[in-house]
Amino acid sequence: MTTLRWGILGPGRIAPRLVRAVGGCARAELAAVASRDAARARSFAGAHAIPMAYDSYDSLLSSPDVDVVYVALPNHLHAEWTIRALAAGKHVLCEKPLALSVAEVDAIADASGRAGRLAVEGFMYLHHPQVLRAIELARGGALGRLELVNGTFSFFLTHPGDPRVDPSMGGGSLWDVGCYPVSLARRIAGEEPDGVGAFARFDERGVDRTFVGQMHFPGGLLAQFDCGFAAPDRERVEIVGSDATLVLESPFLPAPDGPPPSVTMRRGRDETPVDVRSTDQYQAEVEDLTAAILDGTPPRLDLAFSRGSIATLVDLDTAARAHLGSATG
Repeated sequence: MTTLRWGILGPGRIAPRLVRAVGGCARAELAAVASRDAARARSFAGAHAIPMAYDSYDSLLSSPDVDVVYVALPNHLHAEWTIRALAAGKHVLCEKPLALSVAEVDAIADASGRAGRLAVEGFMYLHHPQVLRAIELARGGALGRLELVNGTFSFFLTHPGDPRVDPSMGGGSLWDVGCYPVSLARRIAGEEPDGVGAFARFDERGVDRTFVGQMHFPGGLLAQFDCGFAAPDRERVEIVGSDATLVLESPFLPAPDGPPPSVTMRRGRDETPVDVRSTDQYQAEVEDLTAAILDGTPPRLDLAFSRGSIATLVDLDTAARAHLGSATG
Protein backbone atom coordinates (compact mmCIF):
# COMPACT_ATOMS: atom_id res chain seq x y z
CA MET A 1 0.00 0.00 0.00
CA THR A 2 1.41 3.40 -1.00
CA THR A 3 -1.66 5.60 -0.65
CA LEU A 4 -4.13 5.71 2.23
CA ARG A 5 -7.81 6.19 1.44
CA TRP A 6 -9.63 8.35 3.96
CA GLY A 7 -13.26 8.41 5.02
CA ILE A 8 -14.93 11.14 7.07
CA LEU A 9 -17.57 10.46 9.72
CA GLY A 10 -19.47 13.71 10.17
CA PRO A 11 -19.24 16.47 7.52
CA GLY A 12 -19.45 19.30 10.04
CA ARG A 13 -17.63 22.58 10.55
CA ILE A 14 -14.19 21.03 11.12
CA ALA A 15 -14.28 18.47 8.28
CA PRO A 16 -13.24 20.88 5.47
CA ARG A 17 -9.89 21.34 7.19
CA LEU A 18 -9.32 17.59 6.98
CA VAL A 19 -10.27 17.73 3.29
CA ARG A 20 -7.62 20.41 2.79
CA ALA A 21 -5.06 18.43 4.80
CA VAL A 22 -5.56 15.15 2.94
CA GLY A 23 -5.47 17.03 -0.36
CA GLY A 24 -2.01 18.31 0.50
CA CYS A 25 -0.63 14.90 1.48
CA ALA A 26 1.04 12.99 -1.37
CA ARG A 27 0.23 9.60 0.17
CA ALA A 28 -3.41 10.21 1.05
CA GLU A 29 -6.69 10.65 -0.80
CA LEU A 30 -10.30 11.16 0.16
CA ALA A 31 -12.54 8.21 -0.65
CA ALA A 32 -15.79 8.66 1.26
CA VAL A 33 -17.90 10.73 3.63
CA ALA A 34 -20.81 9.62 5.82
CA SER A 35 -23.64 11.48 7.51
CA ARG A 36 -26.93 10.35 9.01
CA ASP A 37 -28.42 12.94 6.65
CA ALA A 38 -28.03 11.52 3.13
CA ALA A 39 -28.50 14.91 1.46
CA ARG A 40 -25.82 16.44 3.65
CA ALA A 41 -23.38 13.66 2.79
CA ARG A 42 -24.05 14.05 -0.94
CA SER A 43 -23.69 17.82 -0.75
CA PHE A 44 -20.38 17.61 1.09
CA ALA A 45 -19.07 14.95 -1.28
CA GLY A 46 -20.04 17.05 -4.29
CA ALA A 47 -18.46 20.20 -2.91
CA HIS A 48 -15.16 18.44 -2.22
CA ALA A 49 -15.00 15.92 -5.08
CA ILE A 50 -15.26 12.91 -2.74
CA PRO A 51 -16.16 9.74 -4.69
CA MET A 52 -18.56 8.11 -2.22
CA ALA A 53 -21.27 9.49 0.08
CA TYR A 54 -22.99 7.25 2.66
CA ASP A 55 -26.15 7.83 4.68
CA SER A 56 -24.88 5.88 7.69
CA TYR A 57 -21.59 5.61 9.54
CA ASP A 58 -21.69 1.82 9.48
CA SER A 59 -21.93 1.83 5.68
CA LEU A 60 -18.68 3.77 5.44
CA LEU A 61 -16.98 1.48 7.95
CA SER A 62 -18.03 -1.53 5.84
CA SER A 63 -16.39 -0.13 2.71
CA PRO A 64 -13.26 -1.94 1.53
CA ASP A 65 -12.22 1.32 -0.16
CA VAL A 66 -11.49 3.12 3.14
CA ASP A 67 -8.25 2.61 5.11
CA VAL A 68 -8.40 5.47 7.61
CA VAL A 69 -11.42 7.06 9.28
CA TYR A 70 -11.57 10.62 10.54
CA VAL A 71 -14.09 10.90 13.39
CA ALA A 72 -15.46 14.45 13.41
CA LEU A 73 -18.62 13.79 15.40
CA PRO A 74 -19.77 15.48 18.64
CA ASN A 75 -17.68 14.68 21.70
CA HIS A 76 -19.96 12.04 23.19
CA LEU A 77 -19.67 9.91 20.03
CA HIS A 78 -15.89 9.96 19.71
CA ALA A 79 -15.08 6.84 21.70
CA GLU A 80 -17.97 4.77 20.34
CA TRP A 81 -17.20 5.37 16.68
CA THR A 82 -13.44 5.18 17.14
CA ILE A 83 -13.91 1.70 18.62
CA ARG A 84 -16.33 0.71 15.85
CA ALA A 85 -13.92 1.92 13.19
CA LEU A 86 -11.05 -0.01 14.73
CA ALA A 87 -13.19 -3.15 14.91
CA ALA A 88 -13.94 -2.69 11.20
CA GLY A 89 -10.21 -2.78 10.46
CA LYS A 90 -9.69 0.95 9.96
CA HIS A 91 -7.04 3.23 11.37
CA VAL A 92 -8.52 6.27 13.12
CA LEU A 93 -7.81 9.95 13.53
CA CYS A 94 -10.35 11.20 16.07
CA GLU A 95 -10.98 14.82 16.87
CA LYS A 96 -10.19 15.93 20.40
CA PRO A 97 -11.21 15.07 23.01
CA LEU A 98 -10.62 11.42 22.17
CA ALA A 99 -13.07 10.40 24.90
CA LEU A 100 -14.92 11.72 27.94
CA SER A 101 -13.53 9.25 30.49
CA VAL A 102 -10.38 7.27 31.15
CA ALA A 103 -12.40 4.05 30.82
CA GLU A 104 -13.29 5.03 27.26
CA VAL A 105 -9.64 5.67 26.40
CA ASP A 106 -8.74 2.24 27.81
CA ALA A 107 -11.49 0.67 25.68
CA ILE A 108 -10.04 2.39 22.60
CA ALA A 109 -6.57 1.11 23.45
CA ASP A 110 -7.94 -2.42 23.82
CA ALA A 111 -9.76 -2.17 20.49
CA SER A 112 -6.64 -0.81 18.81
CA GLY A 113 -4.58 -3.72 20.10
CA ARG A 114 -7.12 -6.33 19.04
CA ALA A 115 -7.47 -4.87 15.55
CA GLY A 116 -3.81 -4.12 14.98
CA ARG A 117 -4.81 -0.62 13.88
CA LEU A 118 -3.76 2.82 15.11
CA ALA A 119 -6.00 5.31 16.88
CA VAL A 120 -4.69 8.85 17.27
CA GLU A 121 -6.24 11.94 18.87
CA GLY A 122 -6.47 15.00 16.62
CA PHE A 123 -4.55 17.64 18.55
CA MET A 124 -3.32 19.27 15.36
CA TYR A 125 -1.50 22.17 17.05
CA LEU A 126 1.01 19.76 18.63
CA HIS A 127 2.29 19.08 15.11
CA HIS A 128 3.00 22.74 14.28
CA PRO A 129 6.64 23.92 14.13
CA GLN A 130 5.96 26.90 16.43
CA VAL A 131 4.73 24.66 19.25
CA LEU A 132 7.37 21.99 18.64
CA ARG A 133 10.09 24.66 18.76
CA ALA A 134 8.66 26.24 21.91
CA ILE A 135 8.56 22.86 23.67
CA GLU A 136 12.11 22.14 22.53
CA LEU A 137 13.39 25.46 23.90
CA ALA A 138 11.49 25.12 27.17
CA ARG A 139 12.54 21.56 27.87
CA GLY A 140 16.08 22.16 26.61
CA GLY A 141 16.88 24.76 29.25
CA ALA A 142 16.78 27.91 27.10
CA LEU A 143 14.46 29.59 29.61
CA GLY A 144 16.30 28.45 32.72
CA ARG A 145 14.35 26.58 35.39
CA LEU A 146 10.75 26.28 34.27
CA GLU A 147 8.38 28.06 36.62
CA LEU A 148 4.99 28.56 35.00
CA VAL A 149 2.90 27.88 31.90
CA ASN A 150 0.03 30.31 31.42
CA GLY A 151 -2.49 29.78 28.60
CA THR A 152 -5.78 31.18 27.38
CA PHE A 153 -8.27 30.21 24.67
CA SER A 154 -11.71 31.76 24.35
CA PHE A 155 -14.29 32.92 21.81
CA PHE A 156 -17.93 33.90 21.69
CA LEU A 157 -20.26 30.94 21.15
CA THR A 158 -23.82 32.18 20.83
CA HIS A 159 -25.69 29.52 18.83
CA PRO A 160 -28.02 27.77 21.33
CA GLY A 161 -28.16 24.51 19.34
CA ASP A 162 -24.40 24.03 19.09
CA PRO A 163 -23.28 20.58 20.37
CA ARG A 164 -20.51 22.35 22.30
CA VAL A 165 -23.09 23.72 24.74
CA ASP A 166 -25.18 20.55 24.99
CA PRO A 167 -24.45 18.68 28.23
CA SER A 168 -25.64 15.38 26.73
CA MET A 169 -22.99 15.69 23.99
CA GLY A 170 -19.98 16.38 26.17
CA GLY A 171 -20.35 20.14 25.90
CA GLY A 172 -18.38 22.77 27.76
CA SER A 173 -15.49 25.13 27.15
CA LEU A 174 -13.05 22.94 29.08
CA TRP A 175 -13.57 20.01 26.72
CA ASP A 176 -13.66 22.20 23.61
CA VAL A 177 -10.86 24.74 24.08
CA GLY A 178 -9.47 24.34 27.61
CA CYS A 179 -8.02 21.02 26.52
CA TYR A 180 -5.47 22.92 24.41
CA PRO A 181 -3.57 24.79 27.15
CA VAL A 182 -3.99 21.76 29.43
CA SER A 183 -2.37 19.43 26.91
CA LEU A 184 0.42 21.91 26.16
CA ALA A 185 1.29 22.31 29.85
CA ARG A 186 1.45 18.54 30.21
CA ARG A 187 3.63 18.27 27.11
CA ILE A 188 6.04 20.85 28.47
CA ALA A 189 6.13 19.26 31.92
CA GLY A 190 6.67 15.80 30.47
CA GLU A 191 4.63 14.32 33.31
CA GLU A 192 1.13 14.28 34.71
CA PRO A 193 -0.08 16.81 37.31
CA ASP A 194 -0.26 15.64 40.90
CA GLY A 195 -2.77 18.30 41.88
CA VAL A 196 -5.41 20.47 40.19
CA GLY A 197 -7.79 23.24 41.15
CA ALA A 198 -10.57 24.90 39.19
CA PHE A 199 -13.54 27.24 39.15
CA ALA A 200 -16.10 27.72 36.39
CA ARG A 201 -19.16 29.73 35.52
CA PHE A 202 -21.85 27.24 34.52
CA ASP A 203 -25.06 27.93 32.62
CA GLU A 204 -28.51 26.71 33.63
CA ARG A 205 -27.81 23.26 32.12
CA GLY A 206 -24.52 22.78 33.93
CA VAL A 207 -22.28 23.58 30.94
CA ASP A 208 -19.18 25.61 31.73
CA ARG A 209 -19.11 28.85 29.73
CA THR A 210 -16.01 30.23 31.46
CA PHE A 211 -13.39 28.06 33.13
CA VAL A 212 -10.24 28.78 35.13
CA GLY A 213 -7.89 25.97 36.12
CA GLN A 214 -4.55 25.33 37.76
CA MET A 215 -2.17 22.38 37.75
CA HIS A 216 0.86 21.41 39.84
CA PHE A 217 3.39 18.94 38.45
CA PRO A 218 5.69 16.68 40.51
CA GLY A 219 8.79 18.41 39.14
CA GLY A 220 7.57 21.75 40.49
CA LEU A 221 6.17 23.34 37.33
CA LEU A 222 2.95 25.29 37.82
CA ALA A 223 0.34 25.88 35.13
CA GLN A 224 -2.78 27.98 34.93
CA PHE A 225 -5.26 28.61 32.15
CA ASP A 226 -8.59 30.13 31.33
CA CYS A 227 -10.98 29.25 28.54
CA GLY A 228 -14.51 30.05 27.58
CA PHE A 229 -17.39 30.71 25.25
CA ALA A 230 -18.33 34.09 26.76
CA ALA A 231 -15.30 36.26 25.94
CA PRO A 232 -13.77 37.58 22.69
CA ASP A 233 -11.25 35.61 20.65
CA ARG A 234 -8.16 35.15 22.82
CA GLU A 235 -5.30 32.76 22.16
CA ARG A 236 -2.03 33.10 23.99
CA VAL A 237 0.55 31.05 25.88
CA GLU A 238 3.43 32.16 28.09
CA ILE A 239 6.11 29.70 29.13
CA VAL A 240 7.95 31.33 32.02
CA GLY A 241 11.41 30.33 33.14
CA SER A 242 13.88 31.72 35.67
CA ASP A 243 15.91 33.37 32.89
CA ALA A 244 13.46 34.09 30.08
CA THR A 245 9.88 33.81 28.87
CA LEU A 246 8.49 32.48 25.62
CA VAL A 247 5.30 34.10 24.33
CA LEU A 248 3.19 32.37 21.69
CA GLU A 249 0.43 34.33 19.99
CA SER A 250 -2.33 32.26 18.34
CA PRO A 251 -0.60 29.00 19.33
CA PHE A 252 -3.62 26.78 18.69
CA LEU A 253 -5.10 28.08 15.41
CA PRO A 254 -2.38 29.84 13.41
CA ALA A 255 -2.39 30.35 9.63
CA PRO A 256 -4.01 29.20 7.39
CA ASP A 257 -6.88 29.31 9.91
CA GLY A 258 -5.66 32.32 11.88
CA PRO A 259 -2.76 34.78 12.19
CA PRO A 260 0.81 33.84 11.20
CA PRO A 261 2.71 31.80 13.82
CA SER A 262 4.51 33.93 16.38
CA VAL A 263 7.04 32.96 19.07
CA THR A 264 8.93 35.64 21.01
CA MET A 265 11.75 35.20 23.53
CA ARG A 266 11.72 37.81 26.28
CA ARG A 267 14.71 38.43 28.56
CA GLY A 268 13.93 41.36 30.81
CA ARG A 269 12.81 44.13 28.46
CA ASP A 270 14.56 42.64 25.45
CA GLU A 271 12.45 40.77 22.90
CA THR A 272 13.78 38.45 20.21
CA PRO A 273 11.55 36.74 17.64
CA VAL A 274 12.07 33.01 17.28
CA ASP A 275 12.09 31.93 13.65
CA VAL A 276 9.42 29.30 12.96
CA ARG A 277 7.97 28.32 9.62
CA SER A 278 4.28 28.41 8.82
CA THR A 279 2.56 25.19 7.83
CA ASP A 280 -0.89 23.61 7.70
CA GLN A 281 -0.99 21.84 11.06
CA TYR A 282 -3.90 19.66 9.95
CA GLN A 283 -1.81 18.42 7.05
CA ALA A 284 1.08 17.84 9.47
CA GLU A 285 -1.08 15.56 11.64
CA VAL A 286 -2.31 13.67 8.56
CA GLU A 287 1.28 13.18 7.41
CA ASP A 288 2.30 12.03 10.89
CA LEU A 289 -0.39 9.34 10.96
CA THR A 290 0.36 8.40 7.35
CA ALA A 291 4.01 7.81 8.23
CA ALA A 292 3.01 5.78 11.29
CA ILE A 293 0.79 3.52 9.19
CA LEU A 294 2.92 3.16 6.06
CA ASP A 295 6.43 3.48 7.49
CA GLY A 296 5.98 2.21 11.03
CA THR A 297 7.22 5.38 12.71
CA PRO A 298 5.73 6.11 16.15
CA PRO A 299 2.88 8.64 16.01
CA ARG A 300 3.70 11.93 17.70
CA LEU A 301 0.65 11.55 19.97
CA ASP A 302 0.14 8.12 21.48
CA LEU A 303 -2.78 6.80 23.50
CA ALA A 304 -0.84 7.11 26.74
CA PHE A 305 -0.67 10.87 26.21
CA SER A 306 -4.38 10.98 25.39
CA ARG A 307 -5.17 8.97 28.50
CA GLY A 308 -3.34 11.53 30.60
CA SER A 309 -5.19 14.35 28.86
CA ILE A 310 -8.60 12.87 29.58
CA ALA A 311 -7.70 12.04 33.19
CA THR A 312 -6.59 15.63 33.79
CA LEU A 313 -9.68 17.13 32.15
CA VAL A 314 -11.96 14.91 34.23
CA ASP A 315 -10.12 15.97 37.41
CA LEU A 316 -10.40 19.65 36.47
CA ASP A 317 -14.10 19.33 35.69
CA THR A 318 -14.69 17.55 38.99
CA ALA A 319 -12.79 20.25 40.89
CA ALA A 320 -14.86 23.02 39.30
CA ARG A 321 -18.15 21.25 39.94
CA ALA A 322 -17.27 20.97 43.61
CA HIS A 323 -17.82 24.74 43.69
CA LEU A 324 -20.89 24.66 41.47
CA GLY A 325 -23.22 26.28 43.96
CA SER A 326 -21.05 29.38 44.37
CA ALA A 327 -19.86 29.79 40.76
CA THR A 328 -23.08 29.90 38.75
CA GLY A 329 -24.26 32.97 36.90
